[in-house]
Amino acid sequence: MAFVLCLTGVMMAGTGCAKSGQETIGIAEQYGIAYAPLQIMKEKRFLEEKLPGVTINWKQFGGPTGIREGMLSGEIDFGFMGVAPVLIGIDNGMEWRYAAGLSSNEVAVVTSREDMKSLKDVTDKDRIAILSPACTQHVLLCMLAEEQLGDAHALDNQLVSMSHPDSVNALLSGTEITAHVSTPPYIFQETEGGASVVATGEEIMGGPFTFITCVAMEKFYEEHREYYDAFEEALRESVDYINENREEAVRLLAPVYGITEAELEAQMGYNGTIYSTELDGIGEFSRRMHEMGFLKMDRPVDQLVFDNVVYE
Repeated sequence: MAFVLCLTGVMMAGTGCAKSGQETIGIAEQYGIAYAPLQIMKEKRFLEEKLPGVTINWKQFGGPTGIREGMLSGEIDFGFMGVAPVLIGIDNGMEWRYAAGLSSNEVAVVTSREDMKSLKDVTDKDRIAILSPACTQHVLLCMLAEEQLGDAHALDNQLVSMSHPDSVNALLSGTEITAHVSTPPYIFQETEGGASVVATGEEIMGGPFTFITCVAMEKFYEEHREYYDAFEEALRESVDYINENREEAVRLLAPVYGITEAELEAQMGYNGTIYSTELDGIGEFSRRMHEMGFLKMDRPVDQLVFDNVVYE
C-alpha cells in the first residue's frame, strides 16, 4: 500500500489511492540555503530511520508551480515553498495546509544598476526577476511598490519568471534583467559580483518572518497520520541538528552545495538565517495579500495550519 495521494479533476475533488506494491513518500524542495535542514535530513537519513522499508522520493523544483502540480497528481506528499503560494492555493480550494515552518532568511531586492536606490528609480526598460507570479518574492515586491510607488502592482508588467541560479547569471552578465528578488546564497553571489541591495524583506515586512514553509495535503494528514508524524519528527530533528551542530552541518553540506566550508558558514549565517519549524508572520501575509488583491479572503491562522503547528 502506498501512502501517497491520487488527485483527479479539480482541486476540491481529491481521492486517495495506492501505487501497487510500493510504499512511498514524495518530498519536494527548491534551491538555496533556506532548505539546508532538508539536506541534513537526507545526509543523516533521519526519515529512513523512522520509516524503515519506505521509499523516500526527493524532487527539486525551481518554483512552487511544479510542486503544486506534483501534489495534485499524488507524486508529492510534503512540499516546501514560500508563504504566498500556500495561501493562494487555499484561497482557490487547494486542500492543503501549513505543516511546519523551515527557515526565516533574508530576502532582498538586488540590482545591477548603481543608480537604483529605490523602486522610484525603476524605468520602463528595467526587468525584475521573480520565481513566478504571486510567489512570496512577488508579494514582497508588491508590498514595497505599494509603499514607494503608491500602487502594489505598478511593476507587474516588468516581471520575468526565472529560477534563482538563472537570475544570478542574467543579473551579473547584464542580460535580460536589472533587478532580482533574491535569497541566500544568491544575494551573496550577486553582491560579491558588484550588485547592490535596494531593500530587504525584513525592511518591507517590518520584522522577521518565516520565509520557507512545509505544506501537506489534508487527506494525507487525516489518513496517514503515522507517516505525517514521522516526517514532522525527522524535520524537527534536522532543524535541531543544524542549530546545535553548526560546524558538523557545514562540513556535511559544503560538498552538497559545491562551495567551501567557509563560504557555506557565511551564507548560512547571512543576516541572521534562522532555521525553525515554528511559523511567524503568516497572519500578516494573509492580511496584506487580501488587501492587495492576491486573496479573496483573509483567513485566521488556525484555519491555515494543522493542529501540530506552533505559530505566532
